[in-house]
Amino acid sequence: MSRSRAATAAAVVVSIAVISAGTWGLAEWRPFEHEHGNATIDWPHNVQPLIDYIEHATDLEFVSSLDFEFIARLDDYNERARDPDENLTADDRAAVAIDEAVGRALGFWTGDTSLIESSDAINRSTPRPARWLPDADLVLIHAGDEQSTLAPAVRADLVVYLTQALIEQNFQLIERRRATDSSQEYEALAALHIGYALWVHDQYVDDMDSEDRERYESDTAEQRQDYADEVESVPATYRAIRIAFQVLGPTFVTALSEDDESLLLDALRTHIPVALDQISLPSAKYLRDDASESVTTPPGPRAATIHYDDQLGPFRLFLMFATGLPSNEALTASDGWGNDRFSAYELNGKVCVDVHVVADSPVDADRLERAMNNWAFARPSEAGALVGRDGVDLYASVCDPGTDTPQSTPTDDAIEHYFARADLLRQQAATTGKPALAECVATEFFAEFTYEQMTTESLTRELEAAYAALEDECRNSV
Repeated sequence: MSRSRAATAAAVVVSIAVISAGTWGLAEWRPFEHEHGNATIDWPHNVQPLIDYIEHATDLEFVSSLDFEFIARLDDYNERARDPDENLTADDRAAVAIDEAVGRALGFWTGDTSLIESSDAINRSTPRPARWLPDADLVLIHAGDEQSTLAPAVRADLVVYLTQALIEQNFQLIERRRATDSSQEYEALAALHIGYALWVHDQYVDDMDSEDRERYESDTAEQRQDYADEVESVPATYRAIRIAFQVLGPTFVTALSEDDESLLLDALRTHIPVALDQISLPSAKYLRDDASESVTTPPGPRAATIHYDDQLGPFRLFLMFATGLPSNEALTASDGWGNDRFSAYELNGKVCVDVHVVADSPVDADRLERAMNNWAFARPSEAGALVGRDGVDLYASVCDPGTDTPQSTPTDDAIEHYFARADLLRQQAATTGKPALAECVATEFFAEFTYEQMTTESLTRELEAAYAALEDECRNSV
């Protein structure tokens, strides 16, 4: 195993740690002309080179221009770029209280966690130096005017947002998200959208010269640390749920682009991914057309007041399982997700949740059953967790144990484990040009070792040997 591959296998989590903080990181740019640009659109002088780069990288054209607002004073920019404060009604707050209770019941957070305060902390964090407001078709830039020289990190941010705008003009992914009634399809479309933009962003950063790259890395490292400090009070699971699609998206886009770039256009036009498992495991779950299984919504008890029903999806299921199993086993079990629905209801003054999960296969159902039983065992007795199985159908029922009951929740290491697999898959797909091989190795490697083992220096040689063996096995099987 080469030194670089050993570093990837043994220390892949180092690179993903900055992503799971909750903000995407984000050369001398050498402008060039190409035949794809739309010469009829008048772009700001300092934006034009970025437009040229994006259109060339994607082989797509902007259909129409965007509005740009340059704001020089930092305080004015930050206030303009932040999400506006939410004016929540009493009904809104009651609905959030239900969500908080559901999260406690499932084991996502504990105590008196406030989702309103958590959301406010994220929304009021320091904005990035550029931002796209899709509903207004407006791009905000922290700069004096269109003649200003833009810092590398600002240009990199603009590449992300401008690519998203380009994709929206051509494929209307935001409209599709708003139209779907499936939360998993919503997240999959969001992952595709940001994933494509970050894929172009990474190419742009790779093309920077050494001086710009050094300044870019310094500025983005400072941004990430500032963000981490500002959202330190937010539960890790809440942050993770909010960013899962953006961490997984670049893996999906990289895998498809390395396999055949026409697959990307298919994903944008007709072969739309419908769940996060297709995003996280594109070869096994998307390209093989692993359709979602048929599932029924739990009706809830007769005397209960049903608040709502929805999907958990594979990532939230992993977070549940990670409270009762090592992260590698929880990840393997959650990969067996075929579909699910859950109902949130109130009975005898308690908020409870009934879950129906359908496994992809009987073997997957065995893993899911073990994971659910361990999750139920880890729930406090006040939660009254129950688990059942009928073939490939798994059922669970659990109630909010209350704010005063201590309970185990997913650790930062468990969350890193999930995201680090996606990062390894992406890295190796780009390095080898063989996404199916990369997916096989990443899946097997992260099924065998926990995050703690991967970050234990004394196990480096063992990890290297295991990684090399898995490469050989996977090379013979894909």
